[in-house]
Parts: sequence; structure tokens; C-alpha cells
Amino acid sequence: MNDPLDIIEQVASQSEMNAERVDATELHINVGGMWRDIAVWFAWRENMRVLQLGAPLELKVPQEKMGEICKLLARINERVWLGHFDLWSDDNGIVYRNGTVLSEMADFDEVQAEILIRAAAEAFERFYPAFNYVLWGGKTAEEAIAASLFETEGTA
Repeated sequence: MNDPLDIIEQVASQSEMNAERVDATELHINVGGMWRDIAVWFAWRENMRVLQLGAPLELKVPQEKMGEICKLLARINERVWLGHFDLWSDDNGIVYRNGTVLSEMADFDEVQAEILIRAAAEAFERFYPAFNYVLWGGKTAEEAIAASLFETEGTA
């Protein structure tokens, strides 16, 4: 069985993303984004055969916005196909998370790595503004989700 972090590191290198191997079980990469660069961490637990990833939005939720952000999290997570958004209880930060159990019978490959990275980036890009609408724009969860689902056609 190959090391999935090695594969992710190769994909990051081929895509000209910065990658930093923390140790044998953790890797950090930076994915260029429309709103800002996305810091994605990967953690590999070989004994459980679980690969986990997280992408913190670097947004902290003040107590007075907690209820509306929780409503927004529920609305967003209904629409995310891979992974989900969480609210960390220790610092009230919002993070995108995903995980996968890897088979002992098959190697993790570059296509799987690209899918995980792309899913994180797409979820981040699509819903990052919605969190900002609630936190800084004073919008409700419903208003924020409606704005994030609006898709433009063509170019101006």
C-alpha cells in the first residue's frame, strides 16, 4: 500500500501548490482560491486506514451570531456532496472537513487525491461568501444561502 500523503504531495507539486510535510502523518497544502488561498491539511491514520482533511475558513463566530451560523451550516451541508462544514467548539472557527477510509486491497491514487482537493476548494469557494454575509453583512442564513446558490451565466 502506498502512502496517501506522498500521492497528495505529488499532486500538489504537479499543480504548483505549496506543500509542507509536517511529519509521517500530516501534510499541509495551499490551494489558490478566488476569495483567498485555501490552507488544506491532511492527516493519515494508518492503523485505521483513514485519511482526513480539513480546510479552516479562518472565520471566528461571535456568540451573538452562533444561532444564525448554525442554521447556515445546516443549509449548506444539505448541498455539499463530499465533506461538510463544522463549527469547532474550542475556538468557534468554521472548517470544511472530509474523510475517507482506504482499502487495504487498492492503492490510493492521484485521481482520488485530486477529487479530495477539488471538493474542498469547490465547497470553500462556493460557501465562503455565505459565511461572510452572515458574520459581517448582517444577513440571515436564508439570505446568505440564496446568494451563494445564485449562479451567473455568460460574461459581462
